[in-house]
Amino acid sequence: ILPYVLPGRTGCELSAEDLAILHSTHPNVFGVKEATGNLERMRRTRALSSSIAIYSGDDDITLRMITDAGIKACGVVSVASNVAPAAVKKMCDLALAGKIDEAGKMHESLTPLFSAITVKTVEEVAVGAQKAQVNQKFRNPLPYKTLMAGLGMIGFGARRPLGKMSRQGVEKVREAARATWKNNPEILEPIESAFGVDLEERLGNDSFWGNRYG
Repeated sequence: ILPYVLPGRTGCELSAEDLAILHSTHPNVFGVKEATGNLERMRRTRALSSSIAIYSGDDDITLRMITDAGIKACGVVSVASNVAPAAVKKMCDLALAGKIDEAGKMHESLTPLFSAITVKTVEEVAVGAQKAQVNQKFRNPLPYKTLMAGLGMIGFGARRPLGKMSRQGVEKVREAARATWKNNPEILEPIESAFGVDLEERLGNDSFWGNRYG
């Protein structure tokens, strides 16, 4: 059993103390997926238990969690690995092996994909006869379903209440993939052979992205 601590979505938070009690009482509660973003809480968890397995639930801070001596995370339950599993695994393996500089370079190359997990936009919308600036936030899994569909990995579809992203949101996702393809094509190249697609064509052709937004 791997508890998943995500107060931003559940509205509650399993405390580090209760987690440690569960782990010590029931060894099958072997670890935790930490998606609080609270490094001090994670250090508290580690201080209470040297044996509990701490997994990152946020791709962008995985490297920091692994290399923090007070946390000693062992890996990540990753969103980005739906698109770049080998690269995410390599980053974690390098960090766990103490090759911090190399792991840091991998983290940097994956940063555009990490940025697409949650997409925020500011958009102008009509409110009656007037217009207003509205903050939009598209959370996982919608951006990555959109990304994977655009790359030709899956057919597009997201259950309610997710719906579709805005045009501006889709373009942010697409730009993240374009930046990765331009600067570190090796990260995305396995998709071409695995799914029989031409990524240059997929990223450049608007028709693969136009039906992804509402």
